[in-house]
Formats: sequence, C-alpha cells, structure tokens
Amino acid sequence: MGAKLVRKGVYSISDIELILKDFVLANLDVKKKGLREQDGARATIGGHEIRALSDRYKLFFTKGYTCVGCGVEGKFFALEHWRGSDLEICHLNLYGYGEDGEEILLTKDHIIPKSKGGKSHISNYQVMCERCNSAKSDNI
Repeated sequence: MGAKLVRKGVYSISDIELILKDFVLANLDVKKKGLREQDGARATIGGHEIRALSDRYKLFFTKGYTCVGCGVEGKFFALEHWRGSDLEICHLNLYGYGEDGEEILLTKDHIIPKSKGGKSHISNYQVMCERCNSAKSDNI
C-alpha cells in the first residue's frame, strides 16, 4: 500500500460486485463527468462515499481481475483515500499478492498510450499490476 494512501477497509471482490457491478455494467457508456450524487453516480461503502462510475471499476467488472502482463490476480479491494486530501470521497483499489507476499496494486492501463493517440475508453483498457504498468511506460 502506498504511503500516500489511507486505508479505511478491505472488501472481498464478491462483496464489491454485489454492491456495484450491476450499476456499473448498466452504465458502461455513461461519462462520469458532470454526474451528480442524485444521478446515482456515487455509492456508500463502509460508511464512505465513492464515485461509482470509475473507469477502473468498469474495466475490472468487464475484463477481470488479473494482470495481462505477469498474471498477478486481484484478491481484494481496499477502500482508501489520499492522505491530506480535503475530499471526503474514497476510492476502491484492487490488490493482489506478489510471490514475496507483498501487496501489488492492479491498475487500469491504456493499451495504446494516450501519448500515442490512445483513447480513454473501455476498448483501450487492460488490467495491469503497477509493476508491469511501470515497466510498459508509454511503449506499445
């Protein structure tokens, strides 16, 4: 877990799927920008508010929980927020375990990097752990 993140709770993948998956899948093509709480774009988990239409959640619920680079499997979601942030909104990060037992963050990677014209759309996303994503950089 990054030093800049404060963990508020840990949840199984199945628990988060029960709470968010149907809503997220029903809104795959909805742009999250401009949506307000009353539009249903937020959810409460463990007493903390999250933005429910994150592209990361869309990615995980449609393409799975495994790094396409090294095969690290996501095992749990952690409810976290940025240390020192004035925002009360938390987010869910997906973590797996490396061979050494250390937590590894699974991320949303652009298949074709934005710097090379890749779009920010589910069709251009893949699941990658932070290690593989860092090694890939903006290479194709």
